[in-house]
Amino acid sequence: MPIDEGTYLQLVSAYKGNDIVGELPDSLVPLWCDDYAASNPLAELVQVDIAEPTGPPFSYLFDLTPQRNVVAWGVPAYVTHKRDATRMSGHPLGGNNRYHRGHLMSHGTGGGTDINLVPQLGSLNIGAFRRLERLVRSLAQQHQASLYFVRTVYGDSSQMPRQIEQCVIQPSKAVSYAIHNNI
Repeated sequence: MPIDEGTYLQLVSAYKGNDIVGELPDSLVPLWCDDYAASNPLAELVQVDIAEPTGPPFSYLFDLTPQRNVVAWGVPAYVTHKRDATRMSGHPLGGNNRYHRGHLMSHGTGGGTDINLVPQLGSLNIGAFRRLERLVRSLAQQHQASLYFVRTVYGDSSQMPRQIEQCVIQPSKAVSYAIHNNI
C-alpha cells in the first residue's frame, strides 16, 4: 500500500512514547525502504548521516543504483550563514531550464548541498514548497524541535522525482503535510 498523509497520521496517533521527534524515524525508515523497494527491486539503499559544520545533522536514504535521494529527515535549526554557491553549481540539473537545484532540507534550516539537492521545478521551489520550509524555519527560530522530512517519489529510473512529499511532525503530534507534483 502506498504511503500517504493517512499513513503518517496513523503512525503519529498510535505513538505512545515521550519523544516523537526523536523516535518516530525508527518506524518511518523501514516504511520508506519497503515502499521504495516495492517499485525499485534492484535498489541498493544506504543511510547517510551528515552534520554540516554550521548546521544540524540530517539523515538521507540514498539509492546507489541510480544515484538518487529517496528521503531526507532531521530536526531543523535556524541558521543564517550564506550558502556555498560554488558547491551547488557542480550539481547536475535534470530536465530543462524549468528546474532548479532544489534543497530537500532548506539552506535556512541547516541543509547543505551535494546529497541534499534534487531537480525541482522552479515554480515549486519558490512557490508551494516554501510553505512548510517556512514553518520549520519558524519553529526552529523559536527553539521548538520538529521532525521534518522530504521524500522523493520517482516514476522511472531517472534522478528526476515525479513528486516531492513534505511533512512536519511536532512534539504536540501536530502534522503538516504536502505532496507536490514535480513534472
